[in-house]
Amino acid sequence: MSARAKSPEDQPGAELPGWFAEVLAGGPEVADEDFVGTDLRELSLRRLHFSRCRFDEASLDELSTEACSFTDCSFDRAELTGSTHLRTAFVACSFNRTRFTGATLTECKLTGSVFADTPLRSVTVAGGGDWSAVSLGGADLRELDFSDVKLVGANVTGAKLDRCLFAGANLSGLRWGQASLRDADLRGAVIEGLDPRVVDLTGARVEVEQALAFAQYLGLRIG
Repeated sequence: MSARAKSPEDQPGAELPGWFAEVLAGGPEVADEDFVGTDLRELSLRRLHFSRCRFDEASLDELSTEACSFTDCSFDRAELTGSTHLRTAFVACSFNRTRFTGATLTECKLTGSVFADTPLRSVTVAGGGDWSAVSLGGADLRELDFSDVKLVGANVTGAKLDRCLFAGANLSGLRWGQASLRDADLRGAVIEGLDPRVVDLTGARVEVEQALAFAQYLGLRIG
């Protein structure tokens, strides 16, 4: 590993491992580093920026990040159980078989990231956030609160979104094919392009204007 970045002076939390502190010795930018299989549990990271780094199979349980960014990084098979992330960006990152049990994402940006075989049902999403172009095909997202989240152009093909809340969410251009939204609450959401013929909306709650939009897809004539 090469020394390319430095942790801020006010870096809180558990003491940084010596080798990790060396990596952070030259500024807040870290690029092209390999953290595969490393133990970074319970650390608190602030205002650090990682690009093209590999965190595959790393132990990141109870990791805390604030105002950090991870761009084109991989977290495949990593452990992020109980981790908390505030205003942190994961852009074009890979999460394959990653453990997110009990994690919290507050005002986070996940644009273009791919989640594959990664359970997210116990994740807490707070304060909105930008999940545009995120790939969540086949994911179990039941009962999550996506209020005020921007999901423009995201892929939820075959995903389970039963009983999810979408108040104030922007769902424009979402790829819905065969998704399940049974008993979901879509009131207050932007749902342009949601074709009721390709999703299961059994028991879903919608506003009158949304119901009228669905009627157009079904060829109904109202009044």
